[in-house]
Amino acid sequence: MKKFVLLSVFSFSLFTSSAQTGADYLKAAQRADVEIVFDLSDTGKEYKVNWGMDAAWDWDFNVKRGVAHIGKGNFATGRVSFQPNDLVTDNGDGTFSLTDRQKKKLQWRCNLIKLTGTTEVNLNCDHEALFRPADSNGNYLDTDERDYTGRTNYRGKPQEWYKLIKASVQYVQSQGLKVVSVSPFNEPDFVWEQATDEDQAKRDFLAIARLIKADDFFKDIRVCGGNTLNNDKAWTWFYYLKNYLDEGNTHQLAGSFDNYANFFTRLKRDGKVATADELHNVGEAIVGVNYGMENGIWWGFDSKARGQFCLDSNEGVRLGYGENRAAWTCGAVYRNNTTDEVHGYLGSSERQASTSTFAFVSKDRDVYFNGDGPTRRYVFEVPGGTGYQKGQINAERVFDITWGEDVAPSVINGTYLILNQYSGKVLTGYENANVTTSSLQSSGTSQHWKVTPGYTTGDISNWFIDNVTTGKNSHLNVLNLNLDEGANVICWSGDSDGKHLLEEQWYLKYAQDGYYYIISRLSNKYLYCTNTASGSEVCLKEGPSPKARSKSAYLWRFQPIDSKAETRAPAAPTTLTAQELGAEGMELAWTAPVDNDALTYIVLRADVPQQEGEEPEYNTIARGVATTSYTDKTAEEGKHYYYKVKAVDYAGNRSKASEELATGIDAPAAVMQSGKESNGERYDLSGKPASDTSTGIIIQGQKKIYVR
Repeated sequence: MKKFVLLSVFSFSLFTSSAQTGADYLKAAQRADVEIVFDLSDTGKEYKVNWGMDAAWDWDFNVKRGVAHIGKGNFATGRVSFQPNDLVTDNGDGTFSLTDRQKKKLQWRCNLIKLTGTTEVNLNCDHEALFRPADSNGNYLDTDERDYTGRTNYRGKPQEWYKLIKASVQYVQSQGLKVVSVSPFNEPDFVWEQATDEDQAKRDFLAIARLIKADDFFKDIRVCGGNTLNNDKAWTWFYYLKNYLDEGNTHQLAGSFDNYANFFTRLKRDGKVATADELHNVGEAIVGVNYGMENGIWWGFDSKARGQFCLDSNEGVRLGYGENRAAWTCGAVYRNNTTDEVHGYLGSSERQASTSTFAFVSKDRDVYFNGDGPTRRYVFEVPGGTGYQKGQINAERVFDITWGEDVAPSVINGTYLILNQYSGKVLTGYENANVTTSSLQSSGTSQHWKVTPGYTTGDISNWFIDNVTTGKNSHLNVLNLNLDEGANVICWSGDSDGKHLLEEQWYLKYAQDGYYYIISRLSNKYLYCTNTASGSEVCLKEGPSPKARSKSAYLWRFQPIDSKAETRAPAAPTTLTAQELGAEGMELAWTAPVDNDALTYIVLRADVPQQEGEEPEYNTIARGVATTSYTDKTAEEGKHYYYKVKAVDYAGNRSKASEELATGIDAPAAVMQSGKESNGERYDLSGKPASDTSTGIIIQGQKKIYVR
């Protein structure tokens, strides 16, 4: 049973001028080009999408990375490509046969799609087969020579294209996959040897689409328009072909924001399926979803931002959206209803973005952005270049938006010991050797890690974790780009400039009680420590279930390099008291527990629940409070609150919370009668009998009654 204390009047001598205040945590509001306003209590809006991986770029490493970040079973589509090089054989019975090398290439691509767990695919043209030489397996040869057999066989010959597409559909079906859509040409506005020029490409595409539509074999397969490289041309192409199309499609490798958004809007207006089958940035996905995109297929897969966005869009709802059309940048906030997590996203055009700023604005409560807070407003700059493909880094980002009683202890940016909760030992690295955990050493820097937010290109959500070694840049590295369970983690000496490779970047996700997950950008697997006969070893493993409580072998704490490697928590603070300061807020004080460490404190506050019987929902209003007093300048007159305080030692161990304090600042003219019941005595929260004139929180039987 909770012990409540209501203190209306205190001796002011309990409080000193050294008390920290809520103002210590306020930041000057930064201006931003775009504001994304969101309300965490909002029901939000669903935007479900059929996500897929692209096997047109038939690299298993790329597809496996997509699966690692999105998860097998979370895909609803994919893209495979046929090869217009060899002519196919007409079997005389309405079927056609590919050549052996066409089969081998298409089979490999089908096998890649099967890795994702989907059974449905979009079929597209491998335009490079029109001019690049390939071996007997269909693999392109590393040569500057060109083989124009495909151009000779297919250019200007719609009938041959139709037969190739039908043969390819039949072969894909024989591999256990369902073809839901076919698109004869890829990026036809760029021509790619598919025709002599764009006008000829349009006429040939139209002739092919007519042949397909005239064949009952394709009655349950959509015909998809030319997936233009330049989205400025997407509607022109679609409109020319629309009488024979069921689906519109575009890429975003050139073209305006306006035309990209308008294309999807028009498709939805006309009742057509809207697809982007070669996504290059999470920004394209965010914008596409907003304007009606139904199918999104990833070309080169990056990491956390794309994977999390796919999950959030299909498992949750969007709470906020913003765009900067002139800069070709955008952002959104999503709540995942499966995990109850909230994430903020930023994205840009891969080749055309210009630098712009976005402010995430929380309407209903203070929150933390990757540990930065508490705040209602968070501003971030999306980097862009100076023009088309000039200085562009294809920037995209995801933020963890958190709140509540247990939030990240701080923003991670500095040099730390990294303690594993399971082993109770510290991450230890030596140049070009496997990383381990070991007992705290009294000297040397092998256990000192410089952890800094940083980015190279693409997903800029990550941190660099570098071992502090003399004259070297020794990065936490996934050995040999290994995507598998159990991958070794080493310290690898980088170049003299300290550049970080893909496998040397990590996402830090707050878990609980001051501990984090450390997640590989490469594989989305988690840094993990286990005890073996030879000692404590570190590797990468699949993360714990989203709904499961955190497992200690996955948990890592970032603590000062001169702290102790111990996990014993201090005792809780006691005698929490409060002094009302009217419009200036509420001043709190408490007694520190006895501890050998210098302690700091976490201050928690909850509003009085709206319904009787509900538990108060606490939020962290201050961290790192160095004194035993704190002024809550955000407390409002006329409102009642609960408060608690936790102690944190120098290593980051957190105490249990102090006893709750229930108090309030009464507005002078507010009066509300509770009524006196005959079935139980009434008490104030100090345990004294309440009178008819008592104000505050009254206990009557098992009920809390709020009176002013």
